[in-house]
Amino acid sequence: MDSECLSLLPSVCEVLADSKLLPPDDTSLEKLLDWFKDLTSQDDGQSLLQHQPCLLQFLYSVMESEVVDPIIFSFSLKLAGLLAAEESGFCLLQEKGVLVSMFVPDGWHVLGLWKNASVRCGWLQGLWNMLQHPPAMDFFCRNGIITLVLNLQNDESLFITSLTNQILAHILNCSMPRVLGNDTDSTAEGQALVSSDWVSVTTEIMSHMSRSLASEDQAVILPGLRLLAIVLTQCGDPLKRLLWKHVLEPLEVLAIRKGDSLTPPMMAVLQAAARTPLYIQPECRVEALMNVMLYSRNTNESVLCAASILLLEKCSEVLKSRATDVILLPVLCITGTQQHFHESDVLSGHDLLLDLLAQRASCISLLTQSLSSIAELICKKKSLDSVSIRLIGSAVISLLRICIGHYPSTILQVGNFPHLIGCCKIQRCGLDVLGSLTVYEESMDLIQEAFAIILQYMQSPDSHATVLKKAHQAALKWFSICSPSTDLWRFVSNDLFSVLKKHVCDGRWEVRDSTLEFIAQLTSALKGNSEYTEALHTNGMISVLFTALSDVEAYVQASAVAALGEALTTTNLPLCTSLQEEIVSHLLTVLAQDAESFPRRAALKVFTSWLKIPQTFAALDQSLSSVFSLGGNDCDWEVKIHTLELADVLMEKSLSHCPYAVQGYEPSERCTEQALNKLMDLGTLGLLFKCLFDCDRPVSQKACALLLKLRAFMKQTSGTDGNDLALEICRYNWGEEILHRYCSKRPEQSDCVSNDDEVSYEQIDIVKCDPCWPKEISLCKILDVLDLDEMQHTLSLSSDHVINSPRSLMEDILFVAHQSEDNVVDCY
Repeated sequence: MDSECLSLLPSVCEVLADSKLLPPDDTSLEKLLDWFKDLTSQDDGQSLLQHQPCLLQFLYSVMESEVVDPIIFSFSLKLAGLLAAEESGFCLLQEKGVLVSMFVPDGWHVLGLWKNASVRCGWLQGLWNMLQHPPAMDFFCRNGIITLVLNLQNDESLFITSLTNQILAHILNCSMPRVLGNDTDSTAEGQALVSSDWVSVTTEIMSHMSRSLASEDQAVILPGLRLLAIVLTQCGDPLKRLLWKHVLEPLEVLAIRKGDSLTPPMMAVLQAAARTPLYIQPECRVEALMNVMLYSRNTNESVLCAASILLLEKCSEVLKSRATDVILLPVLCITGTQQHFHESDVLSGHDLLLDLLAQRASCISLLTQSLSSIAELICKKKSLDSVSIRLIGSAVISLLRICIGHYPSTILQVGNFPHLIGCCKIQRCGLDVLGSLTVYEESMDLIQEAFAIILQYMQSPDSHATVLKKAHQAALKWFSICSPSTDLWRFVSNDLFSVLKKHVCDGRWEVRDSTLEFIAQLTSALKGNSEYTEALHTNGMISVLFTALSDVEAYVQASAVAALGEALTTTNLPLCTSLQEEIVSHLLTVLAQDAESFPRRAALKVFTSWLKIPQTFAALDQSLSSVFSLGGNDCDWEVKIHTLELADVLMEKSLSHCPYAVQGYEPSERCTEQALNKLMDLGTLGLLFKCLFDCDRPVSQKACALLLKLRAFMKQTSGTDGNDLALEICRYNWGEEILHRYCSKRPEQSDCVSNDDEVSYEQIDIVKCDPCWPKEISLCKILDVLDLDEMQHTLSLSSDHVINSPRSLMEDILFVAHQSEDNVVDCY
């Protein structure tokens, strides 16, 4: 803590304790607590209280006040807990009577404070901060605070109940070693007495948890299940075994209980237990409980249970097969797909399932849950060995056909499911599963069927924009695994491109945008494929992309720019110069005239991607000077960043590709000079110096990094000292700043500044008029004058080290308090 903060802290404490002033906002108080937390981690609470008595005085003032704001009271509780987190600070606060007054609510002066949720939350957080050592645990146990904490487990605030569970788990975890060691011979008499309090608290928590799980009230059961899941995740094995004996019986009752929504928390408990040694102990019956959950719930919840089971790392093959059957059953049932299930119990509720699928709400919910679970399992690469991938793929394709109205005549029950036609939720989930199946080798047998259904969705005028986007994503995945063939390119040229042309002109901007993104991604994925490139350039797609550059939506324009850029980079055919020039001309127009920033950013990304490839773009090379000029003067900071990235690629290409006489030798002096001259002529160096002094920090940071790279290269090329390459800095806006720094480091070269330690900008104007002063400065001297290392350090700090500093925070609190004091008005 620096001296300035020390001087401000008493005033801040005085302001916070004054009930007549408006309290600071919650964010400021939380930041102040974060700062105190950093201080107590560096030094113990006692030392902080001794050096800053204003903190203890503040706590006294809050305790004794008859009128206190709940926000300030909550803050004081959290602060007291932080100061008591170390034993020395705890002892000092206990000696002064602070802890009993603050953490035993019966002694609070202001009645009704407990009704405020922020106070209850502050009390819990203060307790948690404090309960880090045995004396604090003794204080907690002896003062009967456990009863109040247990009552908060059913608080109306979800945040408070969650915090309560975390504290209860922490108490159990801390007390268990002493509870288990209570009967050892080596335990001292005093410690045994203390441990008996700990045993009492531990027993009370476990009994409370058992009673909660045995309750008929779901609002009571739910916090108990959440606490049990936390304990099984965070606590040690002895506690888990002891606790499981207490809760096994009520859990067995809850597993067969129907008509409530306890399935997710119950499965969270069983998943946590399955990751512990409890799973392999037969008497704990963890897998048996999972099996009961799988078949005792309604169909939706059974699918949820099955998905949770299949996500387990360790699971018996029998249970895994049963869970797989449950997940697949809704999709297989509605599509009429024949499947031999591993357990007859799966089909016991077949008629009930058909009734659920015949109702729109339950059908959509059930199929969405089933498809999402299948997609999640595939995404996480969980095994589906017990079922054929072709079977899943065929069922999903059949379901997608039903949803679009093209269902096969073999499905006799389809007349019962008219609500599936046009259902976007199921269409999106089905396309997700269809795309995810490409990770399996067996899916190769489904390529034709997959492309056929995807094309149907693209061609359908009723397909929603989000469904079309899912179709694009699925198509990309299937293109990634199929081998080139005549039939494939015929499909692309005749079917796919024709529908994409229509979508680029669709009335919905989302459809136009996702279609152009798809074209760009597909072109990038099939880079180097001559058949695709020929189809792209001979099918009128380039003309369509040019048209999309004039779209009214900026997002669509940006996607069109990206697609056009990919179309030019992926070709192996000798493109005519006129096409290159036309594309570059269009993109320069976008960069110079477009009012929206998204297309301008996209244009620069395209230029950068073109410059990275070995192929030469003569039209781009001739326009780089204009690109740097336009990008460097753009009002959007991201456009400037992309311009600097283009400059980075050009520098890398120009400076590192100089010919070597012998492997391992430095580049020739002549080659380096030519490269540097080229960079200067194109305006690259001017761009770097201009952006170095830009008002946007990311731009300055990027320019500084590139200049450091250039300086390192100049030092490596010892044969070229850069003195021959000079910049006429007076021509540039940024030249005055460099001249100022140059004069400050070399005042002896000018009489007008020879006696000054600091050179003013007024003196720079005099220097400019001095005929003896050089109008040009060499590149090496400029890089030497600029303290780039210091600039890079400063830029990396951002503004947070000033704006979010403790001093700034305290000044804000004092300023707001002063303003509120000045604005007090007598309402009479």
